[in-house]
Amino acid sequence: MKPPYFSIIIATHERPRLLARAMQSVCANTFTDHEMIVISDTVDAQTMHVVSQNLRPQDTFSKRIGKHGPALSRNMGLSLARGKYIIFLDDDDAFSIDYLERAFLTTLDNPGCVIYTDYCVIQEDRERPDIPPLPGQAFSVANADFNALYVKNFILNHSVIFPHEAVHGRFQDPHLSSLDDWDFLLNVASDTPFVHASITGAMVYKDYVNQEQRRGHTTTANGMSTVTDYLSIYKKWPAPSLDLRVKRQQLLASAGQHVPIDWV
Repeated sequence: MKPPYFSIIIATHERPRLLARAMQSVCANTFTDHEMIVISDTVDAQTMHVVSQNLRPQDTFSKRIGKHGPALSRNMGLSLARGKYIIFLDDDDAFSIDYLERAFLTTLDNPGCVIYTDYCVIQEDRERPDIPPLPGQAFSVANADFNALYVKNFILNHSVIFPHEAVHGRFQDPHLSSLDDWDFLLNVASDTPFVHASITGAMVYKDYVNQEQRRGHTTTANGMSTVTDYLSIYKKWPAPSLDLRVKRQQLLASAGQHVPIDWV
């Protein structure tokens, strides 16, 4: 069977209604040469129903065992992906209907490059799905200095288009509390050029009422756990200049953690 152009990896955990929206947004795309790889770190009846309703013959669903969390699920997805390009999609977010078509055209102009795009944020109340989401707000990262990525992540997880060869043999770190996607970006950036494309198609849905539902709002993703993750990532991926090391030091100081410049 001919490999698809895109592999869309969706890690999910007990959010069937949101997963349905994510999967349907992929299936509805005007560009159809893609596969979905859905990985669940648990199995419940509602998730299985959503998967059975939205999975197509070219798609894959796998249930994995072990520690919960998206990093291990994404890693399994990477091991199964056959596409020329790979895109991650969180189970509570979505793609616009023409995102993959525009992503395809962008890859033709930037062969071998990792492409990161703009995105749209939409506010919703997940406890009241009967209330329509608020109008979306577009966010552009066109003017961001790419080197700032060595200080703090500004690139959205599912606004990145990875060439398969750029991620082959690379995996996300499941020991990090919430920064595994950033760590992965720095890993890939160590030997692959990144290019910004002024297209918007990644739709980020944020619950403005029940904010604890997003992983980044959990207790383990904040406080000292996050500071420890920053230090771990800084140690693993050295900043390319003294100026960036100073900015790293200043960021940690703003979180109440004063560390020597040699640590960052």
